[in-house]
Amino acid sequence: MVVGFTRVCAVGEVPDDAMTSFFLDGWEVLVLRDRNGDLHAFDAICPHEDFPLVDGIFDGSTITCIGHRWMFDATSGKGVNPPNCRLTQFPLSVEGDEVLVDLDGDLGAPAS
Repeated sequence: MVVGFTRVCAVGEVPDDAMTSFFLDGWEVLVLRDRNGDLHAFDAICPHEDFPLVDGIFDGSTITCIGHRWMFDATSGKGVNPPNCRLTQFPLSVEGDEVLVDLDGDLGAPAS
């Protein structure tokens, strides 16, 4: 197992063009499979008003929160509407049939 990474689900638990959420160490993690078949992991709560993103709309490339229609790029977590927001994107690794994430990492954080 990769150091810092923890199992969040099995690969088969995330269908094509779909998203689902899992609880890991008390944190809700949104795992999705984009329209290219790639897996991504994000903080599962919208940064606007704490709505669960898993209840939102996912079209394979954009996550739309049902609360106030904030939209995020499903590959990077960057805000589409509004563009000055973003989701925390957790590093993700696949080992065999296991999806692992690192809750201490943030792929979208500025480099220091």
